[in-house]
Amino acid sequence: MRFFLSIWVLLGGVLLLSVSLAFAETIDSETGRDIFFKHCKACHGDKGDGKTFAANVLNPPPKDFTSEKSKQELTKKRMVLSVTEGRKGTAMMPWKSRFSIKEIQAVVSYIRKELMGHP
Repeated sequence: MRFFLSIWVLLGGVLLLSVSLAFAETIDSETGRDIFFKHCKACHGDKGDGKTFAANVLNPPPKDFTSEKSKQELTKKRMVLSVTEGRKGTAMMPWKSRFSIKEIQAVVSYIRKELMGHP
């Protein structure tokens, strides 16, 4: 009897952990989306294609996350570094003083999943 009770407690714990992780991912996704639309959209566009007014005045133009080239070249690590430190020779400024690493990872995850089609 004790064995079965232990199994049920263990299964309940696993279920609770799964629900908690799914909820945390939803929060991160919402945080990433909110940050993108408040701070990144002006240059990168709401679809991430870089087709904005800013593209006409910035040299080089903002990154088009939807292009095949970007999908191949932009690793998650490189994107986090670009957001954190900025990109020399571009208008991409460093955001490390404005956002936590968790927020930066959330916006990168949003871009990769929703705009680039990467998991």
